[in-house]
Amino acid sequence: MSMILRILQLSLVLSIAPLAGMSQTGNGAENLKIVLISDLNESYGSTHYKEYVDSTLAFIREQKPDLVLCTGDMVAGQSLSLSEDELREMWQGFDETIGDPLRELSIPFAFTLGNHDGSGSGNFDHERQIAKEYWSERKPDLSFVDSAQFPFYYSFVFNDLFFISWDASYQHISEEERNWVEEQLSGNDADKAALKLMLGHLPLYAVAEGRNHSGEVLSDADELFELMKREQLNYYFSGHHHAWYAAEKEGVKMIHSGAQGGGPRMLIGSDTPPRRTVTLLEKYPGESDFQITSFDLENNMKPIKSDELPARIDGFNGTLFRYDY
Repeated sequence: MSMILRILQLSLVLSIAPLAGMSQTGNGAENLKIVLISDLNESYGSTHYKEYVDSTLAFIREQKPDLVLCTGDMVAGQSLSLSEDELREMWQGFDETIGDPLRELSIPFAFTLGNHDGSGSGNFDHERQIAKEYWSERKPDLSFVDSAQFPFYYSFVFNDLFFISWDASYQHISEEERNWVEEQLSGNDADKAALKLMLGHLPLYAVAEGRNHSGEVLSDADELFELMKREQLNYYFSGHHHAWYAAEKEGVKMIHSGAQGGGPRMLIGSDTPPRRTVTLLEKYPGESDFQITSFDLENNMKPIKSDELPARIDGFNGTLFRYDY
C-alpha cells in the first residue's frame, strides 16, 4: 500500500470518528445502519480500483453497518473485446477488493447488476453468464423471499424492511419482470414490512449531465413510477448517473447514488463540481424514514447537505424535486 493511500485512509478514519458508535440510541435500542455504494469500476477491462474505493472500505470498517447495498457496476465489462478469462479476472479483482473484505467483516451485501456487470441489452449474454457464475458461488447471506432468478432479480427481507433488486442493467424492463415486481410488492412479506425498497442500476429520470438522454434511464419511466406509487414503494435506489441526488415524487423517494469509481458527473443545470460520494442510511426505532448522510470522498468526508443540491432537476424525460433529508 502506498504512503499516499495510507495517509488518505488515516485522514478518513479521523474525519469520521465522531460518527462511530452510533449504533445505539439514548435508550439503548439499536438503530439500523446501511451503507449505499455504486459504480465502483474504472475503464473497460480494469481489474483494479482507485483509492476512493479503498476509502469507502475504510468507511465501512469504521461504521460497521448492518448491511451494504450496491446499485451496480461492480466490474468494468460491457465490451465485446474482452475475453471470458478477462471477465473472470475482473470479478476476481472485485472479490479481492470488496467481496472478501465484506465477508471477513460478516456484513451482508445486497446488489443489483449494472450495465458493466452484465447488460440485459442482449449483446452481452456471455457477461451475464459469468456474473451469474460468480454470484452463484458467493450467494449473499440474506433472508430471500424469491431468489429463483438470482442474481438478475430477487427479493429479501432484512429486519423489518422488504427489498427488491430488479434487472435495471438496461433501459427496458420486461413485462414478465414488471409482473413479478408487482406481485412481490403486494405480497405478505412486503405488506408486513415497515418500508418497501428497490435497487436498480438505471434511474427512472435523468439527473446527470452526459446522461440526459434516452438509453441512460429506464424506458416508460412514468409507467414504472405509477407501478411503484400504486404499490406504495418507499425508496428506489439507483446508480449509473455517477451523481448524488435525493429526490421525492408523490411519496416515492428516489435516491441516486454517487460513484466511488471513475467518471463522477455534474448534476443537470448545476455548476457544482462533480463529487465522488458514499452514503450512510440510518433508521432509528420509532422513525418511519431513514436519516441520510452522503459524504464527499474527495473533500475529507464532508457531509453534503440537502440544500447544496438543486431544488429541482429538469431532465429530458421529467422533472424531479429535491428530497430534503
